[in-house]
Amino acid sequence: MTNVLSGALDVLRRLEEAGYEAVLVGGMVRDLLCGFPAADADIASNIPLADAVPLFPAGRLLGPEGMKVLLLPIEQGHCEVFSYSGGSLKDDLSRRDFTVNALALRRTGEVVGSRRSMADVASRVLRFNGPARERLSEDPLRALRLARFAAVLPGFVPVSESAAACREARPSLEKCAPERVGREIRLGLEGNPRVFLEMIRECGLLEFFFPGMPSRAFDFSRLCRILEGLAQEGADLEVRAAALFSLPWGGSSRSDDGSSAAGAALTAWKWPDRAASDAAELVRQRRLPLASPDPERMAALFEARGTHFMDSLFLLSRQFCVGEPHFRRWSENRALYVSMAVRALREDVLPTGREIMNRFSLAPGPFLGKLLGAVKLQGLHPGFASKEEAFGFIENLLRHSSSPDLSCRTDR
Repeated sequence: MTNVLSGALDVLRRLEEAGYEAVLVGGMVRDLLCGFPAADADIASNIPLADAVPLFPAGRLLGPEGMKVLLLPIEQGHCEVFSYSGGSLKDDLSRRDFTVNALALRRTGEVVGSRRSMADVASRVLRFNGPARERLSEDPLRALRLARFAAVLPGFVPVSESAAACREARPSLEKCAPERVGREIRLGLEGNPRVFLEMIRECGLLEFFFPGMPSRAFDFSRLCRILEGLAQEGADLEVRAAALFSLPWGGSSRSDDGSSAAGAALTAWKWPDRAASDAAELVRQRRLPLASPDPERMAALFEARGTHFMDSLFLLSRQFCVGEPHFRRWSENRALYVSMAVRALREDVLPTGREIMNRFSLAPGPFLGKLLGAVKLQGLHPGFASKEEAFGFIENLLRHSSSPDLSCRTDR
């Protein structure tokens, strides 16, 4: 935090030396007052951003006209500089979403803001900054941001009228860009996902953001417990996202395992392709560790997705264990996977493609690729004791291969 703050104060100094007013605003001020770590800095100033660009050659001017920000790199974070909303610091603070974000910090150390804002920071209260209806009409996504702040700010609790305002206003969220919705959901899940979902439900927006999500008290509570357990385990974001879709959602058919819904939702929210793909595949495969051991399927999945995915799969599936049979199968499959992971490190027993070509007079091509794939899978389970044993396995495959598949063999 010291390096981020030091870098931000240096930006303030340069703006002041150029004759402008500049202050730290928003979340960083709140976090500094609370003693929370702060990774990024927001700076508001009365400087026209076009005039700020020459002062910071390393900066980048981003955003559409009227919403431009100057992005500056600083050590261990980044800094955004923008012009006052409304033309003055007072106007800028009055238009911020929540009271705890309506604070500014000067380079002298002076904190600027209302006594209400200071009191709400001290008492860890989330409250709309001014009339809630106005703040929500300016940006309906603030209803979701209320839940996100409750999930990521330790000890902060929304006042009852804040949630009530979201329920009563029923803000028009259809106009919000999907990537903005996806960002808030991502940040909320990275915090305390139970608090995040419970707050969305209290705001009356669960069906809007997660249509068809289990809403019965028992199912919803179970989902929250699963997500809370994953958070305590330090599960990655895609694992938490997969958990959202791992209980039957309303309207889903028996053949729908939830993976298609997961992929569609995460893609709509503009999550990275890899995260969306991994989350959907985790949903699809979540029952594998709880079923009777299937070494071939386990080896194929391990080879296709890798160690990190498999660890995530077992972390997710353990949250769905119910009773001793589930725990026993999970342990058996975990032991099977660990044995595969150990064998995967034994590269000394796996022949290379060139060694296979030399030993069996094969030419490069698709057939060689298939052979290598088969050897890798067999190397995972049941494994090879030596490279000669692997060559014996290949020889047996070639002996039983059909003649069309051997068309790429060469005579010497």
